[in-house]
Amino acid sequence: MAFSLSKKNTAIGIIVAGILLIGVFVFLCILGSSGTTQEAVHVRILAVNDFHGHLYEGQQLNNRSAGSAPVLAAYLKSAMNSSGTNETILALLGDTIGASPRNTSLLMDEPSVLFFNMFADTDCSTGDPGRHDRCNVIAIPGNHEFNRGTGELLRMVYGGNGNTTIPHLVDPYPGTEADYTCANVVWKENGTPVFPPYTIREVNGTRIGFIGAVTTETTGLEFPENIRDVTILNESEAINRYVPVLQEQGVHAIVVLLHNGGRQDPYEGLTRDGGNVTGPIVSIVSRLDPDVDVVLSAHAHGFTNAFLPNSGNKPVLVTQAYAYGVAYADVDLGIDPASDEIVTKSARIVPVYADQSPGTIPDPGTENIVETAKTAIDTLTTQVISTAAENITRSTNPAGESALGDLVADSERAATGADVAFVVAGDTPGGLHADLYLGNIKWADLEAVLPADASIAAEYGGWYSRPHISTRNLTGEQIKGILEKQWMTPAPNGTLSVSGLAYTYDSSQSAGDKVTEMLIGGKPVGANATYVTAMNYYMAYGMGGEYSPSWDPGVTVSLGPEDINALIAYIRSMPAPLDVQTDGRVRQTG
Repeated sequence: MAFSLSKKNTAIGIIVAGILLIGVFVFLCILGSSGTTQEAVHVRILAVNDFHGHLYEGQQLNNRSAGSAPVLAAYLKSAMNSSGTNETILALLGDTIGASPRNTSLLMDEPSVLFFNMFADTDCSTGDPGRHDRCNVIAIPGNHEFNRGTGELLRMVYGGNGNTTIPHLVDPYPGTEADYTCANVVWKENGTPVFPPYTIREVNGTRIGFIGAVTTETTGLEFPENIRDVTILNESEAINRYVPVLQEQGVHAIVVLLHNGGRQDPYEGLTRDGGNVTGPIVSIVSRLDPDVDVVLSAHAHGFTNAFLPNSGNKPVLVTQAYAYGVAYADVDLGIDPASDEIVTKSARIVPVYADQSPGTIPDPGTENIVETAKTAIDTLTTQVISTAAENITRSTNPAGESALGDLVADSERAATGADVAFVVAGDTPGGLHADLYLGNIKWADLEAVLPADASIAAEYGGWYSRPHISTRNLTGEQIKGILEKQWMTPAPNGTLSVSGLAYTYDSSQSAGDKVTEMLIGGKPVGANATYVTAMNYYMAYGMGGEYSPSWDPGVTVSLGPEDINALIAYIRSMPAPLDVQTDGRVRQTG
């Protein structure tokens, strides 16, 4: 009986102990859920792509007024202020500068950089090529950041006036406060990245890696002269090279800033599954490391807000917010503090409408930058370069020579050190379009003579581009061929002017044989001899009208200064007032 009672008590004890253990477990779970389990750390990224210096109003999105720097600033600041304690990072996805409207391009895009510097926090700084590991603004170059060459790009990033002659809104120009990163642009000389290939941000104990890359299309979109000292590597391969480097540092939340993209049918709201994304972005993402979580894209000037599979068939959040500052991507990331993995991700493409809040109250500080830029442009365009003793025009003498043509051709030869220079007056790209008149010669007068690339501006969204003087080697036979084109039937558009070359023609001779003598430096021109010849880059690449020499990919074209800068420098080297006369470099004998 005692034995039976003992067994019963033991059983009861086991049951009670079990109940107690269960209770303790439940209590610990409740305690853990209420106080010890860490919630996801949220990071907000506001991404602006392809701003292209559009500080000014005039853009539209969905048939509504959109964009301009003051309105964009109102939206971005409102978003930042509404983030609460969450970390907010501003990502600039390339083509922030370059291919810009006149009022920013003529100031070398410095106002655009100063605009985005307004959003930088105290952890950011200028003039430092090192990493700013806590800076809240991260940027990458786009293809248009190379429009003025790598030297000018480095000046734009790190600051200094260089050899610029423009009025500076901040003097000396300070450079960008953004942390520049790019994994796939390396110096040809040693293969090292031009900018740090990645940067890391620590947010509430979690770490996020950002890897930048620019489109490989840059090699075909940019003048070879501007990228001659760098190599642009495959985007996905370069990005993947640095994923293990981040992983070794314990970073598993990886965001790619990519200046390449695609297109998708636009919609409102948070990221949706599916979608019809097309373009290079699809294949690039498909080759990315499985640990890549987010790709903030650019370059296509379109809408993207989708999940695309990476090489591990994991969904990658991909965004793009049109262009010109008419929208931005608002990205929310949730990071597990235990694993440092991104566990939630979504985005919204936010239109920057000027007719609704917060756009109805443009940012006053930004408006001041815009107005200061306008004043600087007025200062630039009204400055007096020299004076003219009499009218300097495109009108030709009986031999076909003009005073203005001679002046501009001489300026191109002086700027490049070429043997010969050709200039066309007429309705051709880079041609002379206006005359200079008695009295003061202002910068704007020279701009009228040498207008901007209007055809490019019309085709690519209104951006301002100045023709550059270029040089290429031509044989004496090729030079004669260009001169003979003056008597083609039908007649070419425009008149031809030369510098460094004196020639005689006999109009009674048959077409193709009218030029009877050519002298360079007082010596006869050899048919097979080679001469460095200056002309605007349209002519150099065979696109400057009938007078253009033929071109093929084997021809080497060297890019020189902008045409107007060469003309200004030459005029300033001459005594005032200018007295330009035709000097008989063209003679008619029959």
